[in-house]
Amino acid sequence: MLASARTFELAPVAGVPIVHELYDGIELERRDAVEWSGTAASRGPIVIRHELGDARPLGMQSVLSVPPWCTFYLDGAGEPASLFHAVFGEVDRLLSCVEPGHTYAVRYASAPTEPVVALQAELTSVSFALAARGTGLIAHSCAFVSASGAGVLCPGISGTGKTTLARLLADVAPEVQLLTDDRAIVTLEDGELGVWGSPWPGAARIAGAGNAPLSTIVFIRHGSSCGAREVPARDAFRRIVNTLSMPLWEPARVGGALDIVDALVSRTRIVEIAFPPTKTGARWVLDVVDRSMPLGSAHAR
Repeated sequence: MLASARTFELAPVAGVPIVHELYDGIELERRDAVEWSGTAASRGPIVIRHELGDARPLGMQSVLSVPPWCTFYLDGAGEPASLFHAVFGEVDRLLSCVEPGHTYAVRYASAPTEPVVALQAELTSVSFALAARGTGLIAHSCAFVSASGAGVLCPGISGTGKTTLARLLADVAPEVQLLTDDRAIVTLEDGELGVWGSPWPGAARIAGAGNAPLSTIVFIRHGSSCGAREVPARDAFRRIVNTLSMPLWEPARVGGALDIVDALVSRTRIVEIAFPPTKTGARWVLDVVDRSMPLGSAHAR
């Protein structure tokens, strides 16, 4: 029986409150956290318990290694777990499932000497819970809501220009609602695609709590001139799947995640846009998204 816990509740992310329960004197630190107002709560919370205990993945099957950060496992019930390694001097800790989609526990091998940074446990628990609920995925992406109210997702790996675009849009387009420069939530519920901001931004520190129906996916790249082209669904599928928190650690739920990817590439407009990293280039991106500029190329000014 656990002793009474101190709690910290993060305002809802994509309608889901995140509640940290802290036991055994463990302290929580939201290092580099941004101000996060959150969305309205529309779904049950994700609870993350922090406690001392055995952090060994006993009786679990190793399924995916992400060196040097962590190793993913499946427990005896087929639910995911992640062993976080002490890369920066932290203690080893094991995040495992208590109630799929709802409650997760982080067990620390020894008492942390410093407050625990929340980011790793939050991202992993939310990824596990979204997969278990079958409602969404975390996207490595810049995202915004256009002046017309349409949700736009700009997925890409590090270095593709997501943060640069977000900063430029903040300068040139006050009518645009920026959601994130690094991690968005994409959802598929009742047949409708949505895109949401998150409290886990990149270097631009953009964490908007808004959301919108997702209508357009934009693959961005820097270029000396402006250009745009439609992207075939088959090519888009391959490119976008590499930017999503696919539950590769949990084969039984990959099919549900692939259904979300299929909806992304079959129900949205998908374009690739090249632009110089200038205010003119950012305005070009918005013009293509708003369809006021035809696909093709234009001289960069």
